[in-house]
Amino acid sequence: MGDVNNTNYGYLIPLLIAFLSILVVLTGGFIRINDAGESCPDWPKCFDSWSFDISESEQEAYWDEHPEQEDSRGINHRYTTFEIFTEWFHRLLVAVLLLPICILNVFKVNKSKIKLSPKVHLMSIIVFLLLITQAIVGAITVYFDNADWSVSVHLTLALLFISSSIYQSLLWAKDTKNLPPNFILDNYISNKVSLLLNSIIISLFSLLFIGAWLATSEWGNYASACSIGWVEGWPLCQGKLIPNFNIKGTNIQMLHRIVALCVGVFLVFGVNRINKICKKDAKIISNLSILGVLLVFINGLIGGSYVVFAGSDGFPEYLSLLHLMCGSLALLCFILSALIVNVSKDNDFESE
Repeated sequence: MGDVNNTNYGYLIPLLIAFLSILVVLTGGFIRINDAGESCPDWPKCFDSWSFDISESEQEAYWDEHPEQEDSRGINHRYTTFEIFTEWFHRLLVAVLLLPICILNVFKVNKSKIKLSPKVHLMSIIVFLLLITQAIVGAITVYFDNADWSVSVHLTLALLFISSSIYQSLLWAKDTKNLPPNFILDNYISNKVSLLLNSIIISLFSLLFIGAWLATSEWGNYASACSIGWVEGWPLCQGKLIPNFNIKGTNIQMLHRIVALCVGVFLVFGVNRINKICKKDAKIISNLSILGVLLVFINGLIGGSYVVFAGSDGFPEYLSLLHLMCGSLALLCFILSALIVNVSKDNDFESE
């Protein structure tokens, strides 16, 4: 391939995209805990304006003109400027920051003076297309008034987008010889842990999807299906091991808890196995897996605290946001491990 200049930092562009995407997920979670998911009823504008400073009288005028877009809480519901700003800022991050950087990403890959593998070119296009898809799903989410399934799909695509960006960065760093030495693993180790890591990712992703479904169903009202408080609400449900499933939302609550328990047990055995294989010659995988499992168990305590510390005035929603971010970061630890393994196994393109 010729002489590679290690000062080529183009591989950091996808990492910047991944970082901004995590910020987008954070703002999305912040929107949810403030019940501001419908604060911009149209798309891409907000109350037919490009601004977030929409008075209550302006909101009323908009509803009078567009009664078919009635808010799920009624046409008389009004949003504060701050609530509208959260959704407006969420869209701004995508349109003003992420979109231009994704275009720059494709341009820099195509114009690179260093020969890059076909996978880097492909991933730059996939990252761009995923962003466009995510924007379309965002519009669909608005159209369906933040239906639980649409929010879950929105979060799923966000995690896929982040993972794809990290993968492109690793491939690009490998081609330009900027990949850290500890990211290059022995094929024997890679083959040993690959299937196990993928299984862990699928299990955690399923748990996160169910959690997003639970958090957004009936505007989060299913959170109280198991009651609240220590023992009564958590770790028991309605003060029982087997609760009354006739109470609305109990089935989703129990599904979430049972899957969380099963995933937790699987993680203990899985990470223990990974640590035995990787602790000597692939410490990066071992460390990421241990960090991931610790985050999962901390997240379980956060989820329990959300129910335990709830009161007559509602749930501590900041814990809900922390629950989302901690779960997402735990999943990303294992995704990063799997991507490092994948890049190490990828020998389709080697420098001359």
